[in-house]
Amino acid sequence: MVRTPAETPVVRRAPRASNVVLRGRSDEMMAALGKLRQTARAGHGQILLVTGDPGMGKTALANAILAEAASLRFCCLTASADAIGQLSPGAPLLIALRQGPEPLLSGADIAELVRLVDEPLLLLEAVSDRLETVAAAGPTLIMLDDLERADQLTRFLLRALPFRLASCPLVWLLIGRRTDDSVLTDLAVSTASQAAAEHLDLGPLSGQAVADMARDRIGSPLPDDAAELLARADGNPFLATQIIDSLLPAETPGAAPAPVPWQVAQALHRTLLSLSPLTVELVHVTAVFGQPCTLEDAQALVGASALDTAAALDDALDAGVLDRRDGKITFRYRLVRDSLYADLTEPARRALHRRCAERLESVGAESAVIAAHAREGIEPGQTGCAALVMQSAVDLAAATPGAAAELALVAFRALKPTDPPYLLLGEQCVRVLSVVQRCDDAVAVGDLILAHLDDGESVGRIELALARALWLAGRWESSSARCAAALARSDLTAAMRARLTALQALVESRLQGTATVRMQAERALAEAQRLDDREARVTALHALAEITRNGADHAGSLRYFRQLRAESQPVYFAQEIMALQHLDRYRDAGALLKQAWSESAGHPASVLPSLLYAQIWRDYNLGRLDDAEAGAMTLLTLARELGSRMCELEAASIMSMVALHRGRLDDARRELALDGNGPTAADEEHAPPLLLTRAWLTAAGGAPTAAVQLLSSLVQSAHAGTDAWPWKPGWLPIVAGIGLAADDTVFVKEVQSLAEYGAAKNPGVASFEGIAVHIQGLARRDGALLQRAVDVLAAGPRPLLLAAAREDLGNHLLGGPERAAGIAQLDKAWEAYRQAGATGPLQRVQQSLRRAGVRRADWVTAAPAHAVGWEALTETERTVARLIGAGQSNKRVAAHLGVSTNTVGTHARSIFAKLDVRSRAQLGNQYHDQITAV
Repeated sequence: MVRTPAETPVVRRAPRASNVVLRGRSDEMMAALGKLRQTARAGHGQILLVTGDPGMGKTALANAILAEAASLRFCCLTASADAIGQLSPGAPLLIALRQGPEPLLSGADIAELVRLVDEPLLLLEAVSDRLETVAAAGPTLIMLDDLERADQLTRFLLRALPFRLASCPLVWLLIGRRTDDSVLTDLAVSTASQAAAEHLDLGPLSGQAVADMARDRIGSPLPDDAAELLARADGNPFLATQIIDSLLPAETPGAAPAPVPWQVAQALHRTLLSLSPLTVELVHVTAVFGQPCTLEDAQALVGASALDTAAALDDALDAGVLDRRDGKITFRYRLVRDSLYADLTEPARRALHRRCAERLESVGAESAVIAAHAREGIEPGQTGCAALVMQSAVDLAAATPGAAAELALVAFRALKPTDPPYLLLGEQCVRVLSVVQRCDDAVAVGDLILAHLDDGESVGRIELALARALWLAGRWESSSARCAAALARSDLTAAMRARLTALQALVESRLQGTATVRMQAERALAEAQRLDDREARVTALHALAEITRNGADHAGSLRYFRQLRAESQPVYFAQEIMALQHLDRYRDAGALLKQAWSESAGHPASVLPSLLYAQIWRDYNLGRLDDAEAGAMTLLTLARELGSRMCELEAASIMSMVALHRGRLDDARRELALDGNGPTAADEEHAPPLLLTRAWLTAAGGAPTAAVQLLSSLVQSAHAGTDAWPWKPGWLPIVAGIGLAADDTVFVKEVQSLAEYGAAKNPGVASFEGIAVHIQGLARRDGALLQRAVDVLAAGPRPLLLAAAREDLGNHLLGGPERAAGIAQLDKAWEAYRQAGATGPLQRVQQSLRRAGVRRADWVTAAPAHAVGWEALTETERTVARLIGAGQSNKRVAAHLGVSTNTVGTHARSIFAKLDVRSRAQLGNQYHDQITAV
């Protein structure tokens, strides 16, 4: 303990070592404090990144920032990433929310959040909501240290939360070492041009700064030998302070207790030689344990009596190697722990890790923490460790797919075919790799397992898992072949045969005609029901839903999807909503979407992107292009956070389509290109909307013949029923328009045939009937058919389909005696396009009217839209701005609008950028000024 001046009146008090270090970091300190004061004054978020190698003064700087924040009445939350338990998902952030004498969250709150660690999107929503509530009460600082060791879920949260909560008075103080794959590196890149971010990269101090530190600390010039020793510290503040402190008299107040010598490794070696074998073992096992431990933990780990363990601990404390904090044993200096850990031989380190895993398992620790040690201790034949690691992989598959895959492979590689759990753990490995989209690895592991199997049931289980992996990866031919090979065996159980048959039907729905596959799926369903096998029943229902939808029967697919939702709520919720939308039942779809978003906290995270996708298409088809674009931007962000390639491509396709509606071809190309990571030929084969978007873009760029060439094969094969793209109202009018522009009558007739088939399969659905009649009218240049298309579509819910029909009817009528009626139709089309923000076709209508000699005062010019200010806000953004300005949280705004909080966050970021505001308070003031002025 530091003594007071009253207790030592004759001894000069040296400045604290941390204060001395900070004098060498004055520029960094001033930058950090400036950000703090901006948040305290303006109420908007800031990001402070502090990086540097070990010993560079990161902790001293962070503690000074923390002290200043406390003086500014910030609520301060702190935590560090766990060195060994890197696989305890989200631990640093959750610990920060719970720490302190008055934690922000109760134990029950934390327990609720912990239950969501396997659902990263849900956890992100929950943490975001709680932090928004906390920040509403006053400025808050969250300090997280050692982030180079952060688990993947923590990285995921930190990549998203600072930007989601940018309008809240939150300062993110994020600290860690420089590493290529650190979340700090990602944030440094993504925030490089943002005024609300500061990256403090701490390097070695200059020789003069080190000399100034020594002079400030000691109070007199250094002797030559001491100066030479300091020079050998190479500007490392930590080593320099240890050398400087070793020069202070022992009784100097403020001197660091038991300083670590500058040559850490050599000094530790000398220290350990003076300790008893039990003490050395205690020090080493504590280094491997990697986190503060109790005396009971220490006793169990060294296998000694309580008395002997306590004596060994006293020796380690006296030697300055270990320390006791809050009743737990830890290291006085992290560098000491790191040096001791690195000095262990690999066999010794592995043995100690296994010992730690056994101890943690015995006290019921989290499987991820146990597996972190088991992974490091695993060796061939260590089946117990392999089981622990594999269980952690299963638990983490949804939250941290990359880590889960690596854990599964580590566990499997430790097994021998003769080990009893080889088949069970091997199957689990294949399933994990399948879920996290590591298909090639799954196949490699599965084939290796199959080489050691002979009985049909075991082979069937592995082949089923592999076929599912291939299905999810879009490798349908290989998946079907796997199913067929397994079904050819005569030694399968009835249940396994039913599962494989159902899966084969699902896969074949993408490969061959619907009639043959339907019979197979129906047989599989009947067998699954006879056996009461849920897995087979769900797969068969899924196959029938896909087959029916691909065959253009949306009412039939809706029935199957509703059965699926009853079987496995809520995985198929989004597909049910999409089926309702295809049937023009938008009111019903809207009610279900509202229900889905209100219940989203209880859904698996994997469901949320599909719900968002359904919401996007609802907005798009109802002419709400701004909302569709915001939803697609949100989906793109989520897809990248989750590593979902297909969701990323679908989001890019929708954003490109919106840009096409707005007549912005360069934007459409850029969105679809995804910074050079756009769709490949294989992507377009498995997801036709990607090819359709590229063809639309090609035609809009003046090459309709090239676009027809892109689409010919797709259109010709559409009747086979391997994909539902023709039966998603909206595509066929675009495709027909491309054919007309290319003057390809054969192509147009093929498209017309598809439209007529879709109408026949969906009787009474205005969109399908109207599209069919519309394309007939275009192909035949028949005004009566075009008028009927307008009448039919006017009874439907899709304004852009109706506007396109009005535009074509108007253009048809302009050249004849019904010119006035044609102008009226074009005026109505213009207004619909204006309301939707579809400036591309709107200007096309203006050109048609201009050629007919018509002028309108309210026509939109080709001048660029406002980029900033209130005029730049869309209608939805104005609504969001009004609600946020009135003090509503993102969650309340989302509930009001019936969208996800993710989408509200996307709108909010756009609003802040356009209005150049940085806090909700500033937004409220601007909104008040705006309505007052009006």
